[in-house]
Amino acid sequence: MIFSMTAFGRVQQEESGYALTVEVKTLNSRNLDIVVRVAKNYSDLEETIRKQVSQSFRRGRIEIFVQIEPTSVEQKMPDINIEIARLYWQQLQDLHAQLPASDAPKLRDLLGIPYLFDTKKEIVDRDTLKSILNSALAEVILQVVDMRTKEGGALLQDCQDRLSVLNQELSLVAQRKQEVLLEYQSRIRDRIKELLGETEVDENRLLQEVAYFAERSDINEEIVRLQSHLNQFDELLRSSEPADGRRLDFLTQELHREVNTIGSKTGDLETIQSIVRMKGEIGKLREQVQNIE
Repeated sequence: MIFSMTAFGRVQQEESGYALTVEVKTLNSRNLDIVVRVAKNYSDLEETIRKQVSQSFRRGRIEIFVQIEPTSVEQKMPDINIEIARLYWQQLQDLHAQLPASDAPKLRDLLGIPYLFDTKKEIVDRDTLKSILNSALAEVILQVVDMRTKEGGALLQDCQDRLSVLNQELSLVAQRKQEVLLEYQSRIRDRIKELLGETEVDENRLLQEVAYFAERSDINEEIVRLQSHLNQFDELLRSSEPADGRRLDFLTQELHREVNTIGSKTGDLETIQSIVRMKGEIGKLREQVQNIE
């Protein structure tokens, strides 16, 4: 069972005089990296957000954007600064007295003066706000987890397809191992006969040469380890528990190392062709693993 690290969720809630918009975007990352963006006057809520988010994700860069706006008219409507209004009104009256031909000042003239309105200090009910925020976060996290699960299903199928190809190629390499030894023995025998003519071939010397070649080019250990890594990878994918992307990444590195070792030990064309195909599949497998949580 695997989960992707990339997803997006967005929730809007309006309740108890507040409108909240919560967006969560998750990206690939080697570790769990939580980034919270919220207005400075609500910065005390950041720890609550981090704690709730960290309980739902094991790995990835989690970016949370929180926007909070009061919706009550009382909080949104600014106050008129009466003292400043009186001063401006008196100055307008004095100006009119000095300019008799001018129109008498009206209320609309006063209301058009800058800095007449004071921004009302927001009254925040922290307990109510935290309750709304927790609810919105829980909903958006469900959206993100659902999306990560669906993408994980697609990743799972692709990884299993590539493991199937790797197992097939490994079977071909294992089959060729014994055939290569027999072919080498036959080539050596033919070459000795060609050089010695009718002289009888020294079977003991021939067997020594074949044994030396077999020891120098033995890939049985690498085949066993390679098969073990493939089996472990498959078990992690099929487990009911979420697979650890870091462990899968380690296994892909080990797969590549064993395949390289096999390639360095053989000169058999068919085996080398299988090795090239396996390297291609392992490279694609590793690319997919980078997306797994």
